[in-house]
Amino acid sequence: MTIEQRLEQVEQQNQRIQRTNKRLTVALTMTVVAMCAVVTMAATGEKDGTFDTVMANAVQARYIAVTNDAGDIVVSLGANDGGDGLISTKSAKGKRLVRLTSTDAGNGMVTTHQPNGKELVILGASGNGGLVYVFNKTGEFIAEMSADEYGNGVVGAWNRKGKGRTLQPGP
Repeated sequence: MTIEQRLEQVEQQNQRIQRTNKRLTVALTMTVVAMCAVVTMAATGEKDGTFDTVMANAVQARYIAVTNDAGDIVVSLGANDGGDGLISTKSAKGKRLVRLTSTDAGNGMVTTHQPNGKELVILGASGNGGLVYVFNKTGEFIAEMSADEYGNGVVGAWNRKGKGRTLQPGP
């Protein structure tokens, strides 16, 4: 396989990742809009729970759960174990769909899940910079895009048996 062919494969993978990132951005935007709508309705509508009003037109709560018509919690707003913000959406069947939170190091992290609850894409950060992990439909790790310790880009792709390659910039 020539360098040009390998570069073409990496460019095609990068285009797929960019399309996925666009879809994830839309999903994140829709989640934030829905969250704002929930908070707005909680601030102006009839309240079922206990809320502390901190300032005019603001609501403070330790946890907010949004339910569907069947009474199942489908959106959760709260804090993770480290005290950072956490937003989680679930399907009507109780399976995770999207989770927005932070890493142990305090970096932002978005995880999307398949309808069966298995991880699909993780957008986050390591000590070296941003990273993207991609999983196949059976939940196996198959691709990565990240930064190495020198600040260079690293792209890796593997088959279902863990065999593959990592592409890093040369000297």
